[in-house]
Amino acid sequence: MNDNLHIFLLEDDPVSAGISLRMLREAGLALEVNRTATLAEGLAALVDGGADVALLDMNLSDSSGLETVKAVCHGFPKLPVIVMTGTDDEAVGLEALKHGAQDYLVKGQFDDRELKRVIRYAIERKELLNEKEELISRLQDALKRVKLLTGLLPTCADCKKVRSPDGEWIQMESYISTHSEAVFSHGFCDNCYQRRMAQIREADGRKGNKD
Repeated sequence: MNDNLHIFLLEDDPVSAGISLRMLREAGLALEVNRTATLAEGLAALVDGGADVALLDMNLSDSSGLETVKAVCHGFPKLPVIVMTGTDDEAVGLEALKHGAQDYLVKGQFDDRELKRVIRYAIERKELLNEKEELISRLQDALKRVKLLTGLLPTCADCKKVRSPDGEWIQMESYISTHSEAVFSHGFCDNCYQRRMAQIREADGRKGNKD
């Protein structure tokens, strides 16, 4: 993990914010810290992008508890989120993990080394989760394409075009290429090759007779 991180800090208490900023500096992590004091300001700042990880105080002037976590995690599902709770909210911190947070810290019970460790693991876990979700998405798309190519496929007996679900007749190669990852190359099977050669010889023979 690169220690030069862009960190988003959502904290309305100036003292707590100062402590977090000092720990980040002591841990050698923070290249840039963007701090906001309200959820509304925080969501607007995150839209602009650039954050590698978010540290959230759950209780703000315009949001409290799990609603803060849900707003950030659901609004920015690829962003690693770490919740910071008071000593009386530890159970809520655990609950926050079910809504997308990667970890939680209890204020006053961690130092710069613990903060660095939690941030590093949160980023690594989220990267793995994002990769897993991307893989699942690709597999689901592949299954959809396979499903489109199963069952009855109306085909013209003469020109071999395929009738699409909206009734349009399409070249079979185009239809299959659109609904799969197949790539076509063209040549002749043995029977067609022999027939084509016979046609060429016959045409050459007719031409020779004329000459």
